[in-house]
Amino acid sequence: MRKKQFFIATSVLLIAGAAFAQVPKNINATSNIADPDMQANFKTPPHSARPWVFWMWLRVDADEKAITADLEEMHKKGIEGAILYESGTGYEPSSMVANMVLEGKKYVVKQREDLKGAFQSPLPRPILKPWNSRVRELFRYAAKEANRIGIKFVLSVGLAGTSGPIDPEYGQQELIWSEKDIAGGLVIDEQLPEPSQNVLATHASLSAAAADYKKKLARMPLTVKNEFKRHEIAVLAMPDEPNVNVSQVIDLSNKIDAEGKLKWNAPVGKWKIMRFAYRPTGHRDVWGYFTDGMSSEALDTTWNTTVGKMLKEMKPDERKGLYGVEDDSWEGGETTWTKLFAQKFAAQHQYNLIKWLPAIAGITLNDTTETDGVRRDYYRTIADLIATNHYGHLRELANKNGLICYSEAAGPNTAQLDNLKNSNAVNMAMGEFWVPSVHRPTPERRFLLRNTATANHVYGKRVTACEAFTSVGPHWEESFFDLKNVADQAFCDGLNLNVFHNFSQSLVVDAKPNYVYFAGTHYSRNVTWWDETPAFNAYMGRCSYMLQQGLFVADALYYIGDGIGHGEQMKSTPALPAQGYDHDNCNLDVLLHRVSVKNGRLVLPDGMSYKMLVLPNQPKITYAALQKIAGLVNGGAIVVGPEPAGLAGLVLNAGDNEKAKKIIADLWSPTARYHVISSKNPAQVLKDIKLPPDFEYAGLSDSGDIDWIHRRVAGTDIYFVASRWDAKEKLNCTFRVSGKQPELWDAVTGEIRLAKAFTQSNGRTTVPLEFDPRGSVFVVFRKPIAPTAKGTAKTNYPTYITKSAINGSWVLRFDPKWGGPAKLAIDSLKDWTKFDDYNIRHYSGTAVYRKTFEVAKANAGKKLVLDLGEVHEEAVVKVNGVNLGVVWTKPARVDISKAVHAGQNKLEVTVVNLWPNRLIGDEPLPQEKRFTRTNIHKFSKDTPLLPSGLIGPVTLKEAE
Repeated sequence: MRKKQFFIATSVLLIAGAAFAQVPKNINATSNIADPDMQANFKTPPHSARPWVFWMWLRVDADEKAITADLEEMHKKGIEGAILYESGTGYEPSSMVANMVLEGKKYVVKQREDLKGAFQSPLPRPILKPWNSRVRELFRYAAKEANRIGIKFVLSVGLAGTSGPIDPEYGQQELIWSEKDIAGGLVIDEQLPEPSQNVLATHASLSAAAADYKKKLARMPLTVKNEFKRHEIAVLAMPDEPNVNVSQVIDLSNKIDAEGKLKWNAPVGKWKIMRFAYRPTGHRDVWGYFTDGMSSEALDTTWNTTVGKMLKEMKPDERKGLYGVEDDSWEGGETTWTKLFAQKFAAQHQYNLIKWLPAIAGITLNDTTETDGVRRDYYRTIADLIATNHYGHLRELANKNGLICYSEAAGPNTAQLDNLKNSNAVNMAMGEFWVPSVHRPTPERRFLLRNTATANHVYGKRVTACEAFTSVGPHWEESFFDLKNVADQAFCDGLNLNVFHNFSQSLVVDAKPNYVYFAGTHYSRNVTWWDETPAFNAYMGRCSYMLQQGLFVADALYYIGDGIGHGEQMKSTPALPAQGYDHDNCNLDVLLHRVSVKNGRLVLPDGMSYKMLVLPNQPKITYAALQKIAGLVNGGAIVVGPEPAGLAGLVLNAGDNEKAKKIIADLWSPTARYHVISSKNPAQVLKDIKLPPDFEYAGLSDSGDIDWIHRRVAGTDIYFVASRWDAKEKLNCTFRVSGKQPELWDAVTGEIRLAKAFTQSNGRTTVPLEFDPRGSVFVVFRKPIAPTAKGTAKTNYPTYITKSAINGSWVLRFDPKWGGPAKLAIDSLKDWTKFDDYNIRHYSGTAVYRKTFEVAKANAGKKLVLDLGEVHEEAVVKVNGVNLGVVWTKPARVDISKAVHAGQNKLEVTVVNLWPNRLIGDEPLPQEKRFTRTNIHKFSKDTPLLPSGLIGPVTLKEAE
């Protein structure tokens, strides 16, 4: 499924709050102007980088006080904006009967006997009809409150543009056909079978299309039950023989009556009569039918029955609070026709499609080359119409009303889209990524943002926002540490603005963990660790801020032809063009209209540049693309790739084929002064031109993986480097930068320090880096130094020496409202689940540990850290009343130097665990004795309890 701002270079989307404010054309434009306040904005991220949430509403009559409470809590915790998505609860109980377990470097699905009874109970309030008067009233109230509180409020128009009760005539449409064989030489007066067989939705090979045609012909029914109104397109006759030419196809559309009876004086011979029509696909969800993605008229209809209607009703204080609209991921299924398809096709390709329709069904006309060319043009038209009439037109409707258009325009659930072109069509293109869950267990199914990121790079857009941490299966089972490596991988794929999925709407003010959407990750005021979220929000904001600076750095630009299909949803493995380098992708539109060559580099108008262009391993290329590539090569660009066999699409001018053959022969001639390199792969070419890797490392353990991304702004190089797994790593990392002092910026703490250990050689800088479990760091190069300078130390990290163990008794306080004792003296630390007391074992929420500890006079004034040992899950440490922040990474350490003194010191550790233990404890209890209220019942009384609390050992360490 499932954005952000500021103005000019330091923000991106902060427009005036006045109603119907004009949306700037460069609302999300990249900038290569350095932020003079980079250090300050790193420590305290600006509005443009702060996280958002998907605010999932449950389609019931909500309590206005709960709406206000939700928005106020978002604001208090540093949430910048909310995308209201009227989702309902959803339902997929099968996803709750297993868990994901990390084994080495892979998450695996583990079935659980104790979860087999998982179920979801109905909500305690009746469901509202989509977009009825009460729903619009609640939306308007939320907008007014968001404006008052200071939350940017965006309203989703649904999946694939669906959000209301539209007629199926404005829903997705499909091309269908039927066929009848007849003998000619007489007057035909016969009933034709009703069209019922659909065509392939994507550009398959001719053999696959022919096989599909034969399969559907064999099962074609004589009569069809018509659930939806069908619209006739054409009735065509063709000789029933091999090698039919399109000139032999006869249009009989004027010889069929309204009942489908054909009257025709058929010439002698055997004939195939094909009847083509279109009809609604019927694809829908809880809101209504998925809007016809190829029709601007259909989108207007959806808009006018939903957002447009509400806009007319909104009062000024409500209207000021509506910041934008969001179109979520494409989940409307496949579409193969629209009312004006034939006219739009003819305008785009300069020929009439109608007599070629048998080729779309799977029949070869003329020859295989021309048939495949027509099929290519057909699927190209589908992609272009969706980009223009759905995504582009939605932006027009939004901007006309002073609203910003957000969209997960790169799919990811269809192979019919031009993901890059769609993403360019909206103001704020979004991707998505998931935590490991049964619904999407593998990385290639979880990280679905690379298309969006590369689209934003090549179209000059700064922010890549993402629906973040989505899951189906886990419920309240994640800590910040569990989310960190997922976030870091997404950052390395191009994420630079986080939209948490999700903050479920609170039906009532005081229920915990409250009624929720069936998909997570739950990130709301009803989660146990909500009060600690500013620490994680700060991490996400710091990373987002740094990765919004300047431009992405890549060495290769991969041309992907028409660019239709799933594309590159996550960073390729092995890396492209080679290990230690990065790349972007470009479609036909970008190649033709945005790529040029300057000083041997491929450049884009917004400042992006690349060392080489890599061509796809595709047999056909458009004539326009071929001409453009010739111009780039002759201009001095390095172009690598195989020789194409011919032209893509139907070639109307025979002379173009001959011209193309000559261009190809010249371009791929190794003896030509300027030519495409086809004898070597991109990695070999990089070696030949002596371009070293942008980033490489040595010393990685077998248990580790390292990921990275590089951005550059006005001479400052910013690398983000992340260790994905739980092994500690010590690496020598080499960066393709020299003459600049390396700095280490820690996004967890906000600390910035100079790297004291580094060397420079051959235009590169090597920095020793150490990573704790799932650790990450920004390595920033900005201040000039001599190209021969080197560091004065061997390491950039301290060694921690244990000075004392903090043993003995503690005072432990639970919240009695959640079943725990108000005060309890304990002799030593232990897991809450090991206590005899049922309500401590099953306690979920916050508890506070207090004790005193001694600091020797000899240690006072040194850098001292408190190591909490094992702690579940989040901890807040105070020493002598000084709040030292949230501890959420591993090892669980915090610098206490500024708070301690020699002698006795007061220590307070607030610890928060997760909801499952209380839910497990409540499951066998009668309703009136339960502490929790929710619709999710994943856990049983037999589910093992999760480790909880401060377990230790707690030690005092000195950093040397």
